[in-house]
Amino acid sequence: DSPLGETILECYNCGCRNVFLLGFISAKTESVVVLLCREPCLNVNALKDMNWDLSQWCPLIDDRCFLQWLVKIPSEQEQLRARQISAQQINKVEELWKTNPDASFEDLEKPGVDDEPQPVALKYEDAYQYQNVFAPLIKLEADYDKMMKESQSKDNVTVRWDIGLNKKRIAYFVFPKEDNELRLVPGDELRLRYSGDAAHPVWQAVGHVIKLTAQEEVALELRASQGVPIDVNHGFSVDFVWKSTSFDRMQGAMKTFAVDETSVSGYIYHHLLGHEVEVQMVRNTLPRRFGAPGLPELNASQVFAVKSVLQKPISLIQGPPGTGKTVTSAAIVYHMAKQGQGQVLVCAPSNVAVDQLAEKISTTGLKVVRLCAKSREAVSSPVEHLTLHYQVRHLDTSEKSELHKLQQLKDEQGELSSSDEKKYKALKRATEREISQSADVICCTCVGAGDPRLANFRFRQVLIDESTQATEPECLIPLVLGVKQVVLVGDHCQLGPVIMCKKAARAGLAQSLFERLVLLGVKPIRLQVQYRMHPCLSEFPSNSFYEGTLQNGVTINERQSSGIDFPWPVPNRPMFFYVQVLDL
Repeated sequence: DSPLGETILECYNCGCRNVFLLGFISAKTESVVVLLCREPCLNVNALKDMNWDLSQWCPLIDDRCFLQWLVKIPSEQEQLRARQISAQQINKVEELWKTNPDASFEDLEKPGVDDEPQPVALKYEDAYQYQNVFAPLIKLEADYDKMMKESQSKDNVTVRWDIGLNKKRIAYFVFPKEDNELRLVPGDELRLRYSGDAAHPVWQAVGHVIKLTAQEEVALELRASQGVPIDVNHGFSVDFVWKSTSFDRMQGAMKTFAVDETSVSGYIYHHLLGHEVEVQMVRNTLPRRFGAPGLPELNASQVFAVKSVLQKPISLIQGPPGTGKTVTSAAIVYHMAKQGQGQVLVCAPSNVAVDQLAEKISTTGLKVVRLCAKSREAVSSPVEHLTLHYQVRHLDTSEKSELHKLQQLKDEQGELSSSDEKKYKALKRATEREISQSADVICCTCVGAGDPRLANFRFRQVLIDESTQATEPECLIPLVLGVKQVVLVGDHCQLGPVIMCKKAARAGLAQSLFERLVLLGVKPIRLQVQYRMHPCLSEFPSNSFYEGTLQNGVTINERQSSGIDFPWPVPNRPMFFYVQVLDL
């Protein structure tokens, strides 16, 4: 109820409404103030000509309170009458606002609002109990993800048009980032809409994000090129197309784990459920050398890791930063592939990690196939030559000439006649199966292991990198394809899985399988020599997280930066703390 009650607080120059950045300057007349934001408008040269004394700028918030002439502080009497609310209630009502913007504190009292799902356990009676605990958590996360993505519609979007090498239409536009957790990634599906005008009918099309440019532009490759209003550039709308694929595959993997006794070996089944089992060793002939062709020579802790892993049905490898997890994993996969137990499946939760590992394994001379989601086939990748879709297109055999002809026709015309389409799909499927079956190693994301193209494959040996960044049900997808030997690589002292739904995270979905196995007493094999950072920088993580066991594989001299004109506070210390005080 101040004189400015109805006024929207915003920067005079740029319209910024972040009150933590806003401040005021007295204008020429005493009773008038001008609001300006600290960054960047306080330093804009044009404003210096306005005869305002910019040095007199004061923030609107002082000592965690709005200035008194802006918001009156209630009297003690008024404060006694006010409702006392806790930080917990504030958090809960903010969560409610995401699904119901009009929610009030009264809504917190409604039945069901406070119901917490059953939390995850350390041990489970059987796979059915396991499924009953995890299935509701995955559903919570799926519902939250759907709600967040579908609320991201944008109108009045300006589009510029292009055409790709494959003759498909590409729309470029800026998709402004909101202040929420959501970010676009290549492979995401978006719907572009135009409401029509006198010269154009109503139009919409779905496409895949193929890249995000440095200028925050989104490149969207449209599935169909018919009727695209390429002579229009303004007035488009963009919606997210939510896909349940990854969540469906997690639920499917848990069901398979429960009903199909051949999905994992008996030993791994009981071990994953936390049952007491007699220690088992894998019987096989160990190699004379534990390194692999094309890879750097292994150090003692890496050799120990490779040797131990080859002899156990379940292994955890903990790789602190810069300790050569990828090289060690590639060496393990190389030796597994040489044991003649069939193909090795290599997974990680992120596409970047899978690509890195595929590239490293490929340098050992093994035949690697990188299976990508169909929605990511147009996304450029450093291991393009290893991808299944690339190998299908470039397979040079005479009997594949018909597939190539049909592919060419499809690229040129955009679509085939129904009989040709049928023939094309059958030939493509057969070629994909042929290439996949001839590989020594198949690499894909954890969710990608549930791809229908791998439905009839069985993998006895599975390695999952970055497994501490995957949820437990996500890790299960590659395991239920017949695993008898599993290696989880990661570091539970680093970043864990990202869970969007706080309720699901509180119930334990944010705990990885790697972490639960550690709590069950499985001792991780730790890689101990770091090759990445200046010894001075590795000292802190070593002492704080790894009991002082981290050794340096690089010397101080190898990590000297020469020719830098930056004024380091202490020249021989390669770190300093940059403190930025915020008025919060």
